[in-house]
Amino acid sequence: MAEIALPTATPSRPKVRIGSHLFAIAWRNLWRNRRRTWLTAGGIAFAVWMLIFARSMQDGTFIIMIDNAARMMTGHIQVQHPDYQDDPRVEHTLEQATQIAEQVAAHPAVEQASLRAQAFALVSFGERSFGAQVMGVEPEKEIGWSTLANMQVEGRYLEKSGDAFLGSVLARNLGLGLGDEIVLLGSAKEGGVAAVVATVVGTFTSGQAAIDRALVQITLNDFREGWELSPNEAHAVIAVTNAVTGSNEVARAFDGPNRVSLGWTDLMPEVEQMVEMKRIGTEMFFVLIAVIVTFSVVNTFMMTVFERTPEFGMLMAIGMRPGSIMLQLFVEAFWLCTLGLVLGVGISAVMVAITGATGIPLPAEATEMLANYNLPDRMYPAFSLDAAIVASIAMYIGTQLAALIPALRVQRMRPVEALRAQE
Repeated sequence: MAEIALPTATPSRPKVRIGSHLFAIAWRNLWRNRRRTWLTAGGIAFAVWMLIFARSMQDGTFIIMIDNAARMMTGHIQVQHPDYQDDPRVEHTLEQATQIAEQVAAHPAVEQASLRAQAFALVSFGERSFGAQVMGVEPEKEIGWSTLANMQVEGRYLEKSGDAFLGSVLARNLGLGLGDEIVLLGSAKEGGVAAVVATVVGTFTSGQAAIDRALVQITLNDFREGWELSPNEAHAVIAVTNAVTGSNEVARAFDGPNRVSLGWTDLMPEVEQMVEMKRIGTEMFFVLIAVIVTFSVVNTFMMTVFERTPEFGMLMAIGMRPGSIMLQLFVEAFWLCTLGLVLGVGISAVMVAITGATGIPLPAEATEMLANYNLPDRMYPAFSLDAAIVASIAMYIGTQLAALIPALRVQRMRPVEALRAQE
């Protein structure tokens, strides 16, 4: 009987898998050209440092600016009658203002709390009269946190009943000086005529024309007597917190029946809008830097692919799929970005910690100008965690995109042609 020849099995090409060793191999590959690795990682670190430090400087400036604006007039938090913010009428008062102020002051995040009452009135001296905002304050508390109380041009701040403290422009328009008596006329809470006579003991210049020409402060007791408020009434409880950045969250703790608690973003929406516009400009700067770094990394990986073309050809010849080689390039990009981020974030954190404690001195010319607005003569950066997160995400995405471009060349690579590249 004739033997039947069985077909011999053709051995399949072995598949090379790097599996769990992928990250270790990719890390070792980075150090085959140490100079290029350090230069690229240094470029990423410099970009990350620039983004984080610039944003930290900006955030530190914003914090000072917001805090200064809040301490001048509005405070960080205000507890008001629910309708007062939109319709500031005299009758929209807090009935239990003193008890609310005590509750607010007891909060561990609150530095100080005080009461205020305010209304619009006609301010007269001799034959001159001008419209102004009259604000009744507690002088002993107000002077502890309000920067306005320390902006005297002449005289002193309020101390006792019968004192008046007003803007220098308003004083000039009225043609009065220290020791002169002014008459305040307005509409009382019950509809009658509110009348207060006070002696000018000081004038201030805030640098804001709207305030300097239209604000008069008197004691809260004088205001209550003139505008017929009870000893327990006020229009707002003003609170200053330990940190303006967290004041909006603290404000939520003071909401209650027949009252609403407002944070600085509600009290100063124009400041919030300005901050957001500035941040948009910074984000555009972020994008520009990320694009520049991406092109730098593209160049690095293009050089890597050209130099290692024979190596990639050999790996494909022994069975490694192009997809695995591409994955290895992406992991190398991940390690390269991680190295740059560690350096960049670490350097940024150290620099912000040092300069945030000591401050960055400003030129003498700027110092004189800032002093007029009661601003410090140094800049104090505040580490921006958001910037660190955004920069890290942007760099990871950028480096992966940068690795994609040369990796596509590997996808089209043929083993024989790649091996011949070394000849």
